[in-house]
Amino acid sequence: MIILLGETAAAREISACLRSRKLELVRMQTWSERTCLHSPNLIIDASPPSSSLKFAPLRNWCEQRNIPYLRLERPETIIPDNPLIYPVVNWEDALLQLEQRVCTLSQEKGRLITIFVTTGSHQLETIVQSSFARLARLVIRVLPEGRLVQKCQDMGISPRDIVAMQGQFSKEVNRVLFKFYGADILFTRDSGLAGGTDTKISAALELGLEIVLIKRNTICQGLTVNSVKELLDWVDANA
Repeated sequence: MIILLGETAAAREISACLRSRKLELVRMQTWSERTCLHSPNLIIDASPPSSSLKFAPLRNWCEQRNIPYLRLERPETIIPDNPLIYPVVNWEDALLQLEQRVCTLSQEKGRLITIFVTTGSHQLETIVQSSFARLARLVIRVLPEGRLVQKCQDMGISPRDIVAMQGQFSKEVNRVLFKFYGADILFTRDSGLAGGTDTKISAALELGLEIVLIKRNTICQGLTVNSVKELLDWVDANA
C-alpha cells in the first residue's frame, strides 16, 4: 500500500498515474500513527513546502520502520536581487515584515494597503487577527474548492476579495490580477517553478509591488525527487 500526501496539482497527477498502474493507494492530508495501523510499503509526500514541518514526525516514523519516504521537492526559485523583495524564513517573520511594510505604506499613501495573498488559507487567521489588519485589505487566492472559499468567508474575507482559481498562472495572468485588485504587496512563498513563483515575482516587480517572500526551509527530506516523472520512475523501479 502506498500513502500519498498532499492536495497539490502534482499530487493529483501522481494519484492518477499510480491508480492507472493498479497500485493500492490511500491519499491523506494529515497523519497520525492511528492512520497507519496497516504499515504502508511507501510514503509519497507531494505536499507543499509549507508542510515540511507538519510531516516531520511521519518521516521519523518511516525511518524507524525502514519504510521509504519519497519527497517531491520542487527546485528552489532563483530570487532576483531587488529592494522590493523582502525574503523571510518562516511565517512569524513574514507577519513582522508585513506589519512593517503595511504601516510604512499606509503612512505614505494615506489609505488601506492591499495585500494579495497567494499562500492559501492556511494560517490566514493570523493575518486577519493581526494588529495591522485594520490598515489592510486582504485579497486571497485559493484553489476553487468550496471548503476553502467558505473558510475565507468565515474569517470575514469579502467574496469580492476571494480569487478561487487553479494555477499555474502565467506572468500575464498574475499581472492582470494584481493590477485589477490594486495590489500594493504580494505575500507569497517559494513553491518553486512548478508553483509559479517566478511568474508571480516577475509580474509583481513589473508593477512595482513590494513582495514579502517566505523562502524554502532546508529540512532534510530523505529520498528526494524533483519532478513527477522522476518520482514515477523511482516507483516503477522500487515499488
